[in-house]
Amino acid sequence: MSPILPRSGSRRPSGSDDLLRLGKLAVRFGAEAFGQYLTITGRSWEREVNRFVDGAMTSAPPAALLRGMAGGYVNWLSELAAMAPSVAEKAAMEFAQRSDVHPEPCARDEQAGPAAEGEIFEVDGKPFAMPARVLDASQGWAMFFVATETANRSLGAASKSLSAFDAGGGRTPLTIVGVDYRNSDFGIYPEFVVALTVIARDDPARQLFTYDLAIVAAQEFTKEAARIVWGLDKIIAPKLTVRYAADNVQFGLSNGSGKALSIRFPRFGDGQSSDQPTFSLSQRGEGPERRTYWAMTTKSGSGEGTQIGGSVVLELGVRGDANCLCGDGNSACLCDTLRAFDIADRFPAANGWTERQTAVFGPPRLLDLT
Repeated sequence: MSPILPRSGSRRPSGSDDLLRLGKLAVRFGAEAFGQYLTITGRSWEREVNRFVDGAMTSAPPAALLRGMAGGYVNWLSELAAMAPSVAEKAAMEFAQRSDVHPEPCARDEQAGPAAEGEIFEVDGKPFAMPARVLDASQGWAMFFVATETANRSLGAASKSLSAFDAGGGRTPLTIVGVDYRNSDFGIYPEFVVALTVIARDDPARQLFTYDLAIVAAQEFTKEAARIVWGLDKIIAPKLTVRYAADNVQFGLSNGSGKALSIRFPRFGDGQSSDQPTFSLSQRGEGPERRTYWAMTTKSGSGEGTQIGGSVVLELGVRGDANCLCGDGNSACLCDTLRAFDIADRFPAANGWTERQTAVFGPPRLLDLT
């Protein structure tokens, strides 16, 4: 059974409803794919024409012009190859997040987690109410497609109950997110997140979730809150910073040599969004009492932009220094985890930026698939 059930008293959706909705999504995302194809092709032609004109004006050898055109052709094919799974993953996520359902607990028992409203936790000796709020933040993200086999290995012990989502061709979406929390219940600090798109192994609906491989934060309170509420284990890096420039924003560490963990996102966009839901999985408890929980986060934003294969720059640290972020020593160093995905020297399939963001983080609910 899917963890997302109809509202009490609402009409239960039928199979024909799903088919109609799937048809609408197919038409809409087909049109989006065609639009992206035109954008990529137009951008590629413009780039190659400019390259050819510049080469002709500087009397470049014909062989050099041909090599440049061949390289442009390869880049065009690479962008088109990234487009299809990106659109497919977006469509699958939207279909999974059905508009006619509402997150409700599947069952109330001692493992079911806190109630959605009014639950109070104690964090660092202080009350912490759910749902948690973010009143002002900025966020950048970059999505890469990585080998599903590598993604499953990176899940570690969680792979007993979760598996990486194969978006096609043995590739899984991996997303790196940088968030600058300026006003939130968690505090004021930057955060660096690495997450996979996953499914629960026993879920017949194969609903898509995100699962955090690593969350790096700059202060202790958010680490304790995340552990108590969701069972998440954040890595604390007090030197994690966010640096703003007119056209880009960088999240990360710095050791002066440029070899510390960091990611730089293009800063652009004038779009808006409202109450966009995402669903995540985490695990709470120890030993045989360890259970998988799901939670919903809704986000709204302004000054938003999304693009295919933008100029995101990812740098990795080196094992053995403080810039590799090795946590408590019981798990793989973050720089090694990212290096295994082979993403440091390539542009993402897609990336985006939100200048002003608000969010609501919901409580954990037991993932009941019975």
